[in-house]
Amino acid sequence: MRLDPERPLLPADMPDGRDLVAEGRRLGNEITMGVSLLCREHGVRSERAYRQKMHAEGRLMTSMNLGMQTWADTAEALRCIHDETQRRGFRIDRYNMNADRRMGLPPEFWSQAAKETGPMLETPEDWRATAETVPIQPGLGDMMIGTPMSVANACRAIEAGVCNVGNMSQFNWRYPGWPGDDVEQMAEMVKALGVMATHADNDAMVSSYLDDGFCAQFDDYCSYIGWALFERSIVDELVGARLSISYGGLTRSPVVKAAMVLALEAIKPDGAMNSAYYCDTTAYTADIEANHAVLVTDLLYMILAQLRCGSGVPINPTPVTEAVRAPTWQEIVDAHAVTRRIGEQAAGLMDSIDWPHIEALSARLVAGGRRFHDNILAGLAELGVDMIDPLQILLAVRRMGPHEIEARYAAGDVPRAEADGIEPLIPTDTYRDLVERRSRIHATFSARTRPKMQHIRPVVGSTDIHEYAVDLVVEALRALDIEPIVAGVDVDPDVFAELAHKHGATAVLISTHNGMALDYAERLQREFQARELAVPIVMGGKLNQDRPDAPVPVDVSDDLARLGIHVCDDIDGLLAALRIGN
Repeated sequence: MRLDPERPLLPADMPDGRDLVAEGRRLGNEITMGVSLLCREHGVRSERAYRQKMHAEGRLMTSMNLGMQTWADTAEALRCIHDETQRRGFRIDRYNMNADRRMGLPPEFWSQAAKETGPMLETPEDWRATAETVPIQPGLGDMMIGTPMSVANACRAIEAGVCNVGNMSQFNWRYPGWPGDDVEQMAEMVKALGVMATHADNDAMVSSYLDDGFCAQFDDYCSYIGWALFERSIVDELVGARLSISYGGLTRSPVVKAAMVLALEAIKPDGAMNSAYYCDTTAYTADIEANHAVLVTDLLYMILAQLRCGSGVPINPTPVTEAVRAPTWQEIVDAHAVTRRIGEQAAGLMDSIDWPHIEALSARLVAGGRRFHDNILAGLAELGVDMIDPLQILLAVRRMGPHEIEARYAAGDVPRAEADGIEPLIPTDTYRDLVERRSRIHATFSARTRPKMQHIRPVVGSTDIHEYAVDLVVEALRALDIEPIVAGVDVDPDVFAELAHKHGATAVLISTHNGMALDYAERLQREFQARELAVPIVMGGKLNQDRPDAPVPVDVSDDLARLGIHVCDDIDGLLAALRIGN
């Protein structure tokens, strides 16, 4: 968002964030932190204590993402994973539950939102079972803190014995069907941070997966480091809780990732503990066998970087089917078996790495990150934000958005508010990939015959947080001199329908990835029918849907086509659906 000098960034009547923290602390004092099955088996009281014990013993710890269609399915997958890893002679230390986004909503709104891939915790027994089903420590890092249900979710997680609760970086996410505003959502988040602060001495940690938030849209890896410092300044310094960082899914370069691991370890305060380091999710393709090469290289450099700095942070290997669909439990086990074998051999390869190069890169990341962090704090103060009020700070940066934040405060010597982009010091892989694909798209489509502008007026957006595909579609259309109506990300069906009606759209172009394609399409068609709209709908991305009779989301392209939805696999298919020829 570009700031409007005629409009205040913050409302005058918002609550005081310090009072919200105090209220959260009061609520936190009313609950008792549980102790998980894993911790009891190892004679410790918390995940932090467990990890300290395992690190002292020289154990390579691992983590996994897991989220089946229901909690019952997820619990069964946990039991299967535990039994199979025991049979194969190893074990997994922790899991991060990939919940349905509706977990961030009050229960009365669950029925109004499309089901997405991932379970729901619907009863007190479900919450307790996250930490009691098998001796694998849970982390509830999705749809918890940062949502309209931040306080209730944080309290239930702590009572269940979940020590890592997040996700701080998801504070800017929207939740389908939520009628409240951003002030209400951020106020709930700040109260939940107060709850977590109450239990900081019990080793409760606020987790933050950087790649899920603003960092995913930053162009410079220095901004990642600066943002980690920024989040820590809120959580640790203002609120008094403990931040625990995760990172990795959007970085392809193993050298840069090793440098980032060293940098993230270098900036954390004494006694702090990061959550997990993730393998790449962007370099995989439909060629499953070839994906093994990506996995092995990524794992090797991450393990070596951890050995270099002695961090002991669990590593989360990405199953090789990730680009195609949600992995099965067997595929998760296979990825961890690979991790274990590489871990056994890694130490002997330490001297084969150019550590001076990686450490110099890490030092540049830290220096640039500190400049970005300092620029943000100074810039927000200049805008009149109360820098000791966590609500004001969070609401201000949420309303500004990642592009505005980086354009103003990037690690360059003179950040400029009027800049349309930055020249990154250490470009992210996402930025490099987007620049390359934009250039290719522009070269390809700018040579085509321009259609008549008045006949093509598309609305473009995403059903979830994934922005990348939307950017590419917008670029392709602009290369053809078509200016789309950009709805953005996290767009509800009624919003698409309203935009199409308001602007007289000739098509609605939708990117979707979270296992809800068919459900979402049906809801969108009902919204169109209510407004008597006859506008083509084009959908691309991961066109799959959770189904009760299938263990993983299934492709629903044919079902969508039967509904009259135009299904496309690439930009060419999209343009064909718009009847744009060569």
